[in-house]
Amino acid sequence: MSRAYRISVSESLNRVVQAEDGVCSKLELLPLLGREELAGLLSAELERRGFAREGDVAVRTEADGVRVAVDVTTGDVSVTLSGAQEVSLTAHVDGASETRAGGTTEEREKLLERARERLADQAEDAKERLREDVTRQLEGRLRDLKGELDAVSNKVTAEALKVRAAQLGTVEEVHEDAATGSLTIKVRV
Repeated sequence: MSRAYRISVSESLNRVVQAEDGVCSKLELLPLLGREELAGLLSAELERRGFAREGDVAVRTEADGVRVAVDVTTGDVSVTLSGAQEVSLTAHVDGASETRAGGTTEEREKLLERARERLADQAEDAKERLREDVTRQLEGRLRDLKGELDAVSNKVTAEALKVRAAQLGTVEEVHEDAATGSLTIKVRV
């Protein structure tokens, strides 16, 4: 009768896992002016709010790593957040062998392969947890950013209305009510 011997192998992995999440949207801008004029107004307002121009895109990176990018010609908005985390993982796998000297090379390789599969699963789980954390953090920031981007849209629309009114005739009076957000422009045509 043969006897079974226990074989134990372990494998470890040190890796940096990365995750990114993002949301895309579009600013609601009325086509009151030509595309270039509207892009100029949008760009100026975004620069007042700390954005830097990179070609046709105004970009701002927040202190918490949230990156906001606005294409000033189309109004497309992209909000992204990335995260990275170093993980140290270890997997132990036990098996049985009929040979006393720690098993055959083939048996040990099979156990090592199972250990590597477990490490890959653990690394994927760590990446998924990081992605969930990034998503949760991004969702928290989106509420604040939505309010700010709505304010940008309103401000640019108001400025575009003023420019358009001046193009139609002589502006006699402009009244803005900050409390209600209303804008009244009297124009003599």
